[in-house]
Amino acid sequence: MTAEPSWTGVFSHREIERTYAMLTVLEEEADAGPDRHFGLWHGADDPASVEEATGRLTERVLSRLGAARGSRVLDVGCGNGRPAVRLAQTSGASVVGIDTDDRALRAAAAYAQQLGLGHAVRFQHADALRPPFEDASFDAALAFESTPHFDVAELYGVLARVLRPGGRLVVETPYVRGRTTRELLDRIGPYLSLLNAVSLDPPHVHLAAARQAGLHITELSDLTESVRGSSSRLLARLEKAGTRLTDTLGAEQAGRLLAAFSGWAEAPEVGAILMTFTRTEH
Repeated sequence: MTAEPSWTGVFSHREIERTYAMLTVLEEEADAGPDRHFGLWHGADDPASVEEATGRLTERVLSRLGAARGSRVLDVGCGNGRPAVRLAQTSGASVVGIDTDDRALRAAAAYAQQLGLGHAVRFQHADALRPPFEDASFDAALAFESTPHFDVAELYGVLARVLRPGGRLVVETPYVRGRTTRELLDRIGPYLSLLNAVSLDPPHVHLAAARQAGLHITELSDLTESVRGSSSRLLARLEKAGTRLTDTLGAEQAGRLLAAFSGWAEAPEVGAILMTFTRTEH
């Protein structure tokens, strides 16, 4: 039997820094907004802007954490820290965001300080697969479109370890619907490389990994129809900002960016899921 082709990659610290620089260009030059994840739209005719739609998804994901004043939450792959800061701002929880991108972490810390939340949100450089935290030290954990950067079996094991019994894990992630074919990887591979992604595991892989780690699924929502159009809307902004992107990135890099987003935006096989898990009591 021939195995399905898979996407794998190992990326250096410098490559991650370059990716963050690219995402900053998207925010500044293409009006992509600060929330670098899918947006949530209520149908094809929803007039919401990218900023509004990504804000909606942020709120939906954070609401699943059940965070409250006095609780401690870990944000894995926190990036520029917007969801972590939003969580601290709205719930009163203490939030720790970890990432390996120092540039993103500096931006996250500056944003928290700007809003007067530096006391409530802490950002630090850490490998999510080797986090410097004691067992059962968090009430909840969040992986907001960060699982594609990891082997999920290893990641779920680590997150279960740092969660207290009864603690929640919330995961929102893109995934490949159906078979992963070579033709599909040819189309979306450039985008995965751009974002330093390792895999796009389907739901059953997440569920099996979580179950093995001692995590019980309490909610699974397929968001595919609601987030559909996120990439095409961003692609339209990128194309509109083509001259500015070329001036900022150079013709070769700008062309690579547009081609990568085009392949991703035109791939109906890519979906999104939102899952909530609870660590078992024993």
